[in-house]
Amino acid sequence: MIRFGILGAGRIAHTFAQAIQSTPGIMHAVASRDLKRAQSFQSRYPIAKAYGSYQDLYDDPDVDVIYVATPHGLHYTHMMAALDAKKHLLTEKAFTLNAREAQEVFDKAKTQNVFVMEAMWTRFLPVTQTLLKRVSDGIIGPVKSLKATFSFAGDLRESGRLMNAELGGGALLDVGIYPLTYADLFGRLSGAMTSQHTKSKTGVDLWNKIEIHAGDFQATLESGFLDDKPREAIITGAHGKIVVPSFWAAEEAFIYDARGVMIEHIHHPHRVNGFEYEIEAVIDALNHHLLEHPIMPHAKTIEMLEHMDAIRNEWGVVYPREKITS
Repeated sequence: MIRFGILGAGRIAHTFAQAIQSTPGIMHAVASRDLKRAQSFQSRYPIAKAYGSYQDLYDDPDVDVIYVATPHGLHYTHMMAALDAKKHLLTEKAFTLNAREAQEVFDKAKTQNVFVMEAMWTRFLPVTQTLLKRVSDGIIGPVKSLKATFSFAGDLRESGRLMNAELGGGALLDVGIYPLTYADLFGRLSGAMTSQHTKSKTGVDLWNKIEIHAGDFQATLESGFLDDKPREAIITGAHGKIVVPSFWAAEEAFIYDARGVMIEHIHHPHRVNGFEYEIEAVIDALNHHLLEHPIMPHAKTIEMLEHMDAIRNEWGVVYPREKITS
């Protein structure tokens, strides 16, 4: 059996634990910098070990895969330390702060002969995979445009994670990666890219809008923490459109013909919360002795980070912890 260790005990770690707990024995350990917090986490799930040190998790010989659930700004340091112990890795998005850090992680993983994947769960959802097939089959014709919005009224306290530049805060890395992912999946990211943004006093972006013009394809991608807006994606083709509510966590999608008549309702409720699909993908990859997964390969993680690096460079948003390409 492949056994997981969870690095971090925050909100996203609980989501992961809820998705994986149905398989007895698969969730072996959790680690936090605060032992009491790790023990509190352990008390809610079938976990054998709770550690008050990340190093203890790296050193546990019974842990095969570490799920990295710490803030973006800490991912690089934690992954490099876990790779020293030859642990396989599933790491939350955004994988690292920039493409250079990600490349260093992947290079080291190759040297250590271990599996590493960014936990971009959206790509693994049954709705996403079904839509890719429908679009490929031409159900709405060639895709002409995409609009995707992920905006909500967030916690704007300067002490909070979203506002903390040291931890890699800001809208782009936290939620903007989802609209960009949809543009990559159903359109393309090549071509002219322009953007607008609102910056906080802490130096991170609070809101952004990215526009892509690539030949006959256009995309408008919006993300932010300032306002609650309809969170959906609309994929428009020459012969119809697709509407995907809560597209990053999609459980359904609606396909319309050119007259606006619904021709298909795709409905795939999560068995748990949606994280189960990427977890199963990791297990399957390891059982087949793969070092990366074809749905979320290393090159795709690098490509997405390179786009976000270029966007942040235009904004002048630099994180204190990131390794800057000289």
